[in-house]
Amino acid sequence: MVFRKILVFFLPLLISLSVYPVTPRDTVSVMVYNLLFYGNYTSFCNSQNNNIDDKDAHLRTIIAYSQPDLFAVNEMGPDPANATRIRDHVLNADGRTGYAHVSYTNTTGSGLVNMLFYNTEKFVLYSEDVAAAVVRDINLYTLYYNDPLLGQGNDTIFLHVFVTHMKAGSSSGDQQRRMQEASAVMSYIDQMNIRGNLLFMGDFNMNSSYEQAFQQITYHPNESIRFHDPIDQPGVWWNNPEMAPYHTQSTRTGQHDCFVTGGMDDRYDFILATESIMEGWQGMVYIEDSYNAIGQDGLRFNQSLISPPNQSGVPQEVILALFNMSDHLPVQMQIGITDYVSSISHNDPPAAGIHVVYDRAGKNVAIHIHGHAGSVSVELISPAGISLLRKTGTTLTSPVVVQADVSGFAPGLYFIAVKPPTGKKLIEKVFIY
Repeated sequence: MVFRKILVFFLPLLISLSVYPVTPRDTVSVMVYNLLFYGNYTSFCNSQNNNIDDKDAHLRTIIAYSQPDLFAVNEMGPDPANATRIRDHVLNADGRTGYAHVSYTNTTGSGLVNMLFYNTEKFVLYSEDVAAAVVRDINLYTLYYNDPLLGQGNDTIFLHVFVTHMKAGSSSGDQQRRMQEASAVMSYIDQMNIRGNLLFMGDFNMNSSYEQAFQQITYHPNESIRFHDPIDQPGVWWNNPEMAPYHTQSTRTGQHDCFVTGGMDDRYDFILATESIMEGWQGMVYIEDSYNAIGQDGLRFNQSLISPPNQSGVPQEVILALFNMSDHLPVQMQIGITDYVSSISHNDPPAAGIHVVYDRAGKNVAIHIHGHAGSVSVELISPAGISLLRKTGTTLTSPVVVQADVSGFAPGLYFIAVKPPTGKKLIEKVFIY
């Protein structure tokens, strides 16, 4: 297919598309939290040591501080009324309004279920499904950003959210069951051709990144659907002091009939994201350094959340609410909403960035990478996140120029990803016509 002209302009022999860095125009907050038998009284977690009225009060304090726009929970009791209770008495409380929740599911008949709450000012629920049902339902929710400019013709930005609570335990059988869960989700994503902005979040119950289930999620053979750890901390998480800043369980030491104790020594709770979000290809981009376990100061190894005194900077009333609410910490991160503004320009290119030059015959593209020298790698990526072309250019001076034949690509939206020898990867949106 002939690679045609860009846009409709009267142009000289060469035309230049200068693409400038994009600043998020809005930020949304995502949080996942294991609520520890919320609304599910058992012989060991009962109305005395895990009272739901007390939990509501603690959770209101935590929500007032964290203010998530997407709030996924694990270990909610198996009754739809529990979701309604959290929505009405916790989220839409203290002056907050606009929170809704997705449909209740429990196809496996589990005593513990997942739920997702969302801020309707930021998101609209588009569809729901149960992606897998091995031990407990693994839910898929597709939402789109409630853009105030949608009525003016802006594109809709979709987000696919998988919420899971995987099999607990460290035996080989437990690990095999988690592998079944992870494989079922990844097969579902692949077979249903779900691409773009995806989150995989919940209580994974894994002790290390070497577990087969985690490898299946983060090193899947189809690289276009792989998930990434935003803080990039592979290794053994369990009982490892070097991982202390990332542990999410347990908030307590000593003895407790309901809460797991032993202090902070597990990293069970995750928000993983596809490369589309990590790099900002399709309207959503991870805000660097925003991922954290709320209340974790890195000084908790085998210690409780409150002793020694917590140095995380989180208000003391929130620390106490976290301590009393659950034996897990909530994990939170921020996602920026972007515009992808590109402009045709004949001005000088920016001091550092990507400057793309197309020839009139439409068979080649010259990618000028300014502000860098040395060996620079360039990828052309489809909107589905599939790498279509890789090239490398090298020069001792700026700019590095990489030539590529793009005549075989269909017209449409693509992404150019540039990895300079130093600094961050550059991702920019381009249109092929």
